[in-house]
Amino acid sequence: MLGETAEQFFSEGYEKGAIVACKTGDFKGLALPNKRALKDYCRNLTQARQEALTGKRREYTGGGDTAELRADTYTFDGGRLVKLELVFKAPSAESNYRGQSFDKILEGTKQAYGPPTSEATEHVQDTYGVPYVAHRELWLTPQSAILITEKPGPGGSTTVSALSRAEYDRSAAGSGKATNPLQ
Repeated sequence: MLGETAEQFFSEGYEKGAIVACKTGDFKGLALPNKRALKDYCRNLTQARQEALTGKRREYTGGGDTAELRADTYTFDGGRLVKLELVFKAPSAESNYRGQSFDKILEGTKQAYGPPTSEATEHVQDTYGVPYVAHRELWLTPQSAILITEKPGPGGSTTVSALSRAEYDRSAAGSGKATNPLQ
């Protein structure tokens, strides 16, 4: 998926179905609350596709996965997918304990890619002073980077970012230092 052309991305999976639904007006496959939201989504999808195909830098928020309480964001540059970001809501009583825990995501990533290149923890507190330990794991290869960042506590989440190596280096250079999403 990472590095694929915008043409490939928008002609497969959820996006392909969404584009067809927007063209035909058959919105059964799109879980959006009302007609206005559907029209806004279709307009944004069409514009994101056009800009990505012409090589413009464009961020696109996809459909995500409502079952996993996940939001997906994709970044295109030069007609290619250079970054994808999956934000998983942490399991909580408010969501009937649905979602994904940092530990489960980390375990699956380690099985797929081996141990991370670097690991970091930071002691943080919520607004009430409750202490938590936030984790950050990075896998770095010559072609890509995978970054998993935990935001612990109530309303917490785990963010999985996959970036082309050029995009990772660009984001680190733009900040003047290595990116630390815990700050």
